[in-house]
Amino acid sequence: MGSNQRANHPVQQTLRALSSLNVNALRVLLRSGIGPALAYIRDTHHLYSGYGIPWKYNKLPWRPNFRIESVPVQTLFPAIDFTRSPEILHLMPRDLGVMPHELMILAHVIRYLRPERVIEFGTAEGRTALNIAHHLPAESEVVTLDFAPIPGQNDVGYYYWDHPAKTKIKQIFSDVGLWDSAPYSASAEIVFCDACDQQPCLSAEAAQAFTVVKPGGVIFRHDYLTAEGPTLFWNELAQELPIRHIQDTALLCLHAEQGEVYSKMKRMLQSGRFGAPRARAESPLVAKNQA
Repeated sequence: MGSNQRANHPVQQTLRALSSLNVNALRVLLRSGIGPALAYIRDTHHLYSGYGIPWKYNKLPWRPNFRIESVPVQTLFPAIDFTRSPEILHLMPRDLGVMPHELMILAHVIRYLRPERVIEFGTAEGRTALNIAHHLPAESEVVTLDFAPIPGQNDVGYYYWDHPAKTKIKQIFSDVGLWDSAPYSASAEIVFCDACDQQPCLSAEAAQAFTVVKPGGVIFRHDYLTAEGPTLFWNELAQELPIRHIQDTALLCLHAEQGEVYSKMKRMLQSGRFGAPRARAESPLVAKNQA
């Protein structure tokens, strides 16, 4: 009997299925029913078999925190042709970084909207900022925010340091909750949020995003379904705003449409829902990158 035949033998399949049974499987069965429980066991078996769970966040019915409607990207941006990829720099991501196809979506949206300004929360190594800048018109800018680097421990934005596109990148070093965004109020056609995974930073980031986005602009939020904090926080916001999950990604999208949606965002800001702005102990450092 060959190895594939042994692997597919009913006894082997039964033993491997039994190995996936655990208290969590019983919990899913009692809470969600047999369909989600069988899906949980199947996915657990796949994981235990050494293959891991593939990139299918919107197809895991045993996850109770999947609350936001998942739609194809073409539904959100029907005028954009996503069948071909624009050029992506530094294709391979770090762990939990923005995936190549997510960068492709951002690049397509930027090339279509041709924004004058994009604001990013969470520079990290600067890979996303660089790809944004690479596809911006020559006269546009991406403003990217992160904590100041700690010498000898981390480098912020190193991917763009020696790239010609750095002339379109304005680096700001500040806590997202302490940043004075007043000069940037309602100035960004696109906002990309990827700075926080815990409170109170998540609330501060959302407040800043709602402040700087233009009427009619677009807010993207990364790490939906890959990090608990952003998932639960944006699930709550989605009960009041038309936020959508982009299918087969970790991206959320909110069109800040003029009218009721944008007005509701402003009312949420004014209500104090995201907390009072923290006192600014000092002015943030700003580095404008010149060629």
